[in-house]
Amino acid sequence: MKTITTLFFALGLLLSSLLAMSQSKADKIYDAFDNKDGVTSFTFTKDMTDAFNIDLGDDGEEKKVSGDLQKIRFLSYNPEKGDMSGEAFLKKAVSMLPSQYKKYEDEEDDSNAEIWLLGKGKKYKECHVFLHNDNSSGNSFLVSFYGDFTVNDLEGLKATGKGFSK
Repeated sequence: MKTITTLFFALGLLLSSLLAMSQSKADKIYDAFDNKDGVTSFTFTKDMTDAFNIDLGDDGEEKKVSGDLQKIRFLSYNPEKGDMSGEAFLKKAVSMLPSQYKKYEDEEDDSNAEIWLLGKGKKYKECHVFLHNDNSSGNSFLVSFYGDFTVNDLEGLKATGKGFSK
């Protein structure tokens, strides 16, 4: 009986470690703020993302996010209901990203949005758009895209993230 219990315990440890490895390192941001005052979040899973295409741009200049988009996560923080400012929330959320995530440096300085990427060149596994609010009592947002995809226009992806926050 002791051998069976030990076997189940070892199997449980192995399964839990495999599940933990399959989760994105950036998911700890969502986990850390889950069920906190002022936080609203939701996730579009693969089945839901297959139902729509993301087109970036307009007036014949559309570019597509192509590849395998697995999941989109959204998190909104309301500083009037939470215990920190919107800027403090975003600063804490960004600080939770491991060092392999790189900030996308835009030629135009847009102080309302930051893009953090996991991948190289135009091939990414993750894209996280952090949206700041000019109004200190207004909501701040995080929109995350997960999968194996290429993006021809990161500015368009940033605009898509901003569209989720409206």
